[in-house]
Amino acid sequence: MKTIKLYETDGMLFSFRANVIETKKTENGYAVILDQTAFFPEGGGQTADTGMIGNARVLDVQIKDGEILHFTDVLPETDSVECTLDFDERFRKMQNHLGEHLLCGAIHKLYGYENVGFHLGADYMTFDISGPMTAEQIREAEILANRAVAENVPVRCFYPEDISSFEYRSKSEKLENVSEIRIVEAEGFDRCACCAPHLDEAGKVGLIKIVDAMKYKGGMRFSALCGFSALADYDSRLTEIRKVSSLLSAKPTEIAEAVQAKLDEIGELKKTLGALKRELNAFKLASIAQTEENICIFDDSMDGNTLREFATGGMKKTNALFAVFSGTEDTGYQFVIGSEKIKLKAKIPEIKNALGGKCGGSDKMLFGHAEAKKEEILAYFS
Repeated sequence: MKTIKLYETDGMLFSFRANVIETKKTENGYAVILDQTAFFPEGGGQTADTGMIGNARVLDVQIKDGEILHFTDVLPETDSVECTLDFDERFRKMQNHLGEHLLCGAIHKLYGYENVGFHLGADYMTFDISGPMTAEQIREAEILANRAVAENVPVRCFYPEDISSFEYRSKSEKLENVSEIRIVEAEGFDRCACCAPHLDEAGKVGLIKIVDAMKYKGGMRFSALCGFSALADYDSRLTEIRKVSSLLSAKPTEIAEAVQAKLDEIGELKKTLGALKRELNAFKLASIAQTEENICIFDDSMDGNTLREFATGGMKKTNALFAVFSGTEDTGYQFVIGSEKIKLKAKIPEIKNALGGKCGGSDKMLFGHAEAKKEEILAYFS
């Protein structure tokens, strides 16, 4: 006996009665088969519904070998059961899924591109289209999709009597040879082949908002949110904007200007800091006596650029090796080794063996990270 798919004809059905016709033990619980169900099994890029079958919590729903299996934590206590779907989760999915239909329908209507991919997760929704779009075109499609919501166009799900002469969108070429195809129609706006449950009115989708767009396999990949998901995203973004606004002491509408002013200020400070570091390096180098021996210095205040500049100047203080290290015993030491007389590339294996870590560079200068302790490093250069 096949389970009647109530979700195919009424996406707004969130509770129903059914009879348990079979149960199976699984590794992590049980699989329950009902005579009819409003629980949507995973498919078409959308995850399965959850909820309750009597006293049993529905954790997942899958179709296997033509059977709709409701995976539960325990067995239902009776064969005749009252079933309820998790309303918020299902409604949010339908808002996002129908919103995706309206967006892809708008893109197809405006630019002729096909929808070639879709995935609806717990907190995100993505879809792919077959061609590139500009920011202006994306905005135009977004407005057109939201217009369908504003007009609250009716939505119906049905199987056309003669699919061969029926115009509709589809993500799969395989559907061309199928006689029965379920269509989701937003009246006067879009028709799309789809197996998932849907809202009965476009107005229930709420706001449709594209939040990200990127080039993908010759087309585009979009991230979008609709309805309550879009509202949650808006709240989250607004909270972060308010935090940044407070930190910058700027109005929310002026934070970009405030950030740019801070970046300019930081840029000037970096220039000043760079000049001061160069002056300090010159002072430190002036205090180093000329020698024919190796020179090894530890200075935890230096970063990569400062190490390089310091080593460039220090090489003139000796005909041997000039090495400068910055770091700690726990994290290891970043280093630069320079020499004007000794070809350093040939010494890389020896230095790696003595200092541990990584090392590379040219005959004039080597860069690396040492894992050896300070005493071991000093011993090598002594």
